[in-house]
Amino acid sequence: MQNLIRFNFYLAVLVSVVGGIAVLFKPSLVFPQLLQSYGPLARNLLLIVFYLVVIQLIMWAFRYRHSGYLEALFMGCLMLMAAVGIPFYSEINGLPRSPVLVGALTYCGISHLIYFIYAYLYCRDPEADSNCKEV
Repeated sequence: MQNLIRFNFYLAVLVSVVGGIAVLFKPSLVFPQLLQSYGPLARNLLLIVFYLVVIQLIMWAFRYRHSGYLEALFMGCLMLMAAVGIPFYSEINGLPRSPVLVGALTYCGISHLIYFIYAYLYCRDPEADSNCKEV
């Protein structure tokens, strides 16, 4: 189970970074015809994707530098807030929704939270304290 949770977490990080970069370079992957029709409103959505990619990379670096797991909690909550906020933003501004983007953000956010819960419970145990850095 431990390896499955860690693999899923690494996969979620990979999906968030590679997927985010792909969306930034080719927005039509998740927003077909959006930039031509909506202009600045669509660019705001791309800015959200850019911020998420940059923050994910920074959190990934902190996670390995400090061998912590709180970064996964922060990033998971941030991605879930974006998954809720993007449909809300789309509804208010009359933009078409992107279920692919919302689904990917939800998957990544939940994966990060599951990893945080696992690491928190594992590192909280005094017997596992010496092995905590392996999480």
